[in-house]
Amino acid sequence: MSPQVLKRIALLLAAALLVWGALVVFGRSRRDETGGLALRRVAATEVSEIAFRRGADTILLRREGGDWSVNGLPANVRGVTTFLAALGDSSARSEVVAQSRGSHARLGVDSSNGRRLTITVAGKAAVDLWLGNRGPDFEGFYVRPQGSDVAYLLRGQFAELTAQGVPEWREKQFAAVAADSVGKVEVGWGRSRWTLTRGSAGWSLGGRPADATKVARFLGQFSGLRASGFPELAEMDSIDFSKPDRTVSLSSREGQPLLALVFDSTHAGAFWVRRAAGGPVYRLDQRVADLVTPAESTFKQ
Repeated sequence: MSPQVLKRIALLLAAALLVWGALVVFGRSRRDETGGLALRRVAATEVSEIAFRRGADTILLRREGGDWSVNGLPANVRGVTTFLAALGDSSARSEVVAQSRGSHARLGVDSSNGRRLTITVAGKAAVDLWLGNRGPDFEGFYVRPQGSDVAYLLRGQFAELTAQGVPEWREKQFAAVAADSVGKVEVGWGRSRWTLTRGSAGWSLGGRPADATKVARFLGQFSGLRASGFPELAEMDSIDFSKPDRTVSLSSREGQPLLALVFDSTHAGAFWVRRAAGGPVYRLDQRVADLVTPAESTFKQ
């Protein structure tokens, strides 16, 4: 191959590299121009309110100190913290899909069809988004910042958590009693009653020694008692605690009440349960209900 041909090839390669470099720079500038959806990162301790609104349908999470509520019911603090921490992955998991108002209704991010998410910090909306339809292949959601025409496809944990309903936001743990603090247990099945009492020599059942290992296992159930779910609004009318199917109460060594629960059977392998004094109603699978309201014979030596 002659030197002249080699020179021409070198010039062509150089020109190709220049074109490739220009395309890279242009593409990068276009990405920077359109960008991803960069949402403000906020800590749970900064946020006072998280709201999802669509017409009269509202999910409202509010913080009071270190506790959260959802529509007036105890919320899962860890779940709220996880949701807010996931804000940080928004820009890396999003892309522009439309830049005109004409596409908003199709994507579900218009004010008529979308759900509006606001996250409030110091009395102002730190995040204000319209949440729309599911993305392609049911991955992610279309979203649009309030006041903007640009719509994005948002993927990742934050996007998925925006789809949660009230039951997913609620706290399922409804009892936490340390075994060492308990001095007396009373369990009732209808009219039948039995009592466990802690004395200086250990636990007794109706005046007779009780199996200490089984008592310890039983009391351990109350260290973190969790529900399997919650009743639907339509089910609330049929729940009746006036004559509970089962009851259980725990008192301290000094006789102070620690926990008192009443149970109503759902007739479907589960029980509705709440505190005897009132409050939220929880669903408890029968297996767990049997563990926290066992038969008296369970503790006999």
